[in-house]
Amino acid sequence: MTAPVRAAYLHWPFCQHKCAYCDFVSWPGGQPDRYVELILEEISRVGRWSQAQGLMAPLTTVFFGGGTPSLATPAQLITLLEALRAQIGIADDAEITFEANPGTVRAPDLTVLRQAGFNRISLGLQAAQDHLLSNLDRIHTRAEFIESVHAARRAGFTRISADLMLGLPGQTMQDVEESVDLVVDLGLDHVSYYSLIIEPGTPFYAKYNDHPELLPDEALERAMYHAVRARLAAAGLDSYEISNAAKSGQTCRHNLVYWQGEPYYGFGVAAHSYLAGVRRGNTANWADYEAAFASTNQAQQPAQQQVSDPFAAAISAEAIDLSEAQKEMILLGLRLSDGVRWATFSERFNGDARVIFSHEIARLIQRGLIASDSTGMRLTHLGLDLANQAFAEFV
Repeated sequence: MTAPVRAAYLHWPFCQHKCAYCDFVSWPGGQPDRYVELILEEISRVGRWSQAQGLMAPLTTVFFGGGTPSLATPAQLITLLEALRAQIGIADDAEITFEANPGTVRAPDLTVLRQAGFNRISLGLQAAQDHLLSNLDRIHTRAEFIESVHAARRAGFTRISADLMLGLPGQTMQDVEESVDLVVDLGLDHVSYYSLIIEPGTPFYAKYNDHPELLPDEALERAMYHAVRARLAAAGLDSYEISNAAKSGQTCRHNLVYWQGEPYYGFGVAAHSYLAGVRRGNTANWADYEAAFASTNQAQQPAQQQVSDPFAAAISAEAIDLSEAQKEMILLGLRLSDGVRWATFSERFNGDARVIFSHEIARLIQRGLIASDSTGMRLTHLGLDLANQAFAEFV
């Protein structure tokens, strides 16, 4: 039986300024009002398709990512949220998150969004030092981040997350510790911490790819990573995933959907979805996305086709068979601190992971990358540092 879909991601590609390290599908400027119209059409089509497929269920998590969703007007975000509520349904206790750049947060808007049902905000701090933020081409300062946290609290947001980056040019261990201390002192309940990746096509790639000596070396970057985990844990934020820590009961529900291999909707430019065993990716090209969901195109199609093409913007579609689904559950599940539980795997696939992947598990245990017991398996301390090698066993 195909699992009902209880999660939705909406991509907001517009940003005020493209950061030097960023390779996400985002751009300054654009046509946000037109974009809202197009996503509304996509939601309508996918909603009707989902209902016909028997996948419809109230959403328990909605996530607005980007880009910079906090650049959108409250009316734009609320219109999209209400479309999801009308077309698919949203549970009363749903987690509804939007990402925000501290340099774009407007206090009155936060109040409106909180009253409309948004209940979680993810702030992109990255670093607590203004000189590091400037090198990243971020548009905010440490002071603006702090004020954004206070503004969110005044607006009624009790669930606030922050992103941190490690391994930045010129970053020291003291810088990292100060960044962690800032989010801890502000009482945030969730922290995501990611190591810098030099992505092709970005200004950082041109500047640093051939000059690794300008970046913290691997030993220091790994020391930073483990220091962050330890410092957060000491403050009551345990790492529940490779790069995420939270206070008890404050794990990100939306993140867990991905790591537990559950289905999800994806709306907007470059958004991905996993529906009825098929993983799809939308085009990253604005013109192609607009052509796919333009109302004029729909009006010209026969009535039966107007309902039958909910994935007009998809440029990739991969059917995930049983074997691939089993591998994905292991690969994604190993990201979690709890790892993969044998009982959960057996319940989903009616099979024993220890038998199906006996050779892979044995190799990883021998290399010291995973630990296994009667309940399941999980990455070791060494496995955290060599996680990609562990994941490669299940690709």
